[in-house]
Amino acid sequence: MKKSVTLLFSEIRTFIKNDFHLSSYLFVFAFTGISIALNYKFGFYREIMRGSYFEGNSMLYFPLFYLTMYFTAALPLLLLRKQYKILNDYRFYLKSIFIISIYGLSIGYFDYQTWSFPTLFQEEIRYISKIISQFKSLIFYFIPLIIMKKTIDKKIDGLYGLSKNSSHLKGYFSLYLMLLPFLILMSFSADFQHAYPQFKPWQFGQIFDLSWWIYTPIFELSYAIDFIMTELLFRGALVIGMVSILGRNAVLPMVTMYAAIHFGKPLAETISSVFGGFILGALAYQTRHIWGGVIVHIGIALSMEVMGIFQHRDLL
Repeated sequence: MKKSVTLLFSEIRTFIKNDFHLSSYLFVFAFTGISIALNYKFGFYREIMRGSYFEGNSMLYFPLFYLTMYFTAALPLLLLRKQYKILNDYRFYLKSIFIISIYGLSIGYFDYQTWSFPTLFQEEIRYISKIISQFKSLIFYFIPLIIMKKTIDKKIDGLYGLSKNSSHLKGYFSLYLMLLPFLILMSFSADFQHAYPQFKPWQFGQIFDLSWWIYTPIFELSYAIDFIMTELLFRGALVIGMVSILGRNAVLPMVTMYAAIHFGKPLAETISSVFGGFILGALAYQTRHIWGGVIVHIGIALSMEVMGIFQHRDLL
């Protein structure tokens, strides 16, 4: 276990050694930190972004928000590193705008909440809506990424990190086990118990003539698939997919945008996403696969669901 984790950290050190540039690192992490602080102080995500769902503007607001976060990090980073060739490369703008926009459209799509299911009870409709919310990424950006891979990125091995290469998997499993005690400790906090589990079976009762311990794992499976899609976009498309244009410069802007998608989560989770996003991005760059991120992400996410249910076990 120790040796496998050491190999992982060796990859991270190698990335930092080759990528580190003081002014650009300071700028990106300062901008990300200030953005997080302002969001939680003034409720930007809660008031504006979440509110856009009910005002009908979400499919415009979310792509614009994520594009702003990404380019506010990326453009100064490239300027500070004097990467003028990249700044003048139209492929950088077209490809990154495409990737970020399809993700933003996926997050912003909310019309499924108004779909009619006349033969179902209200609780069953809410359950179906939750399943759809996890699977909509398959339509909005999984299929477009397949098309992009088949047309302009034929030379990339596998589908942006979903490849036959699977180096250091034992290290990722070990890393997850090392993080587990901290997750358990965090589960006793009020913020955690307010946010988790994402799926609260006590709000549904008996639906589709199924017990909660049957329909809950079905939702959690869809939840896990959505995390695979998240890894595919952030560590896959935005890092491995952008390497041919940005090289190592692809990692830090991805970290800023990745932090932004957590703005509606507990503050501790958003802060940890900065470090987690950087580590997984560096490893994706070094290994050219995202299986490790998939393992860690799904492991953490499902563990938080289980712990959330445990913390609310009296409601079942």
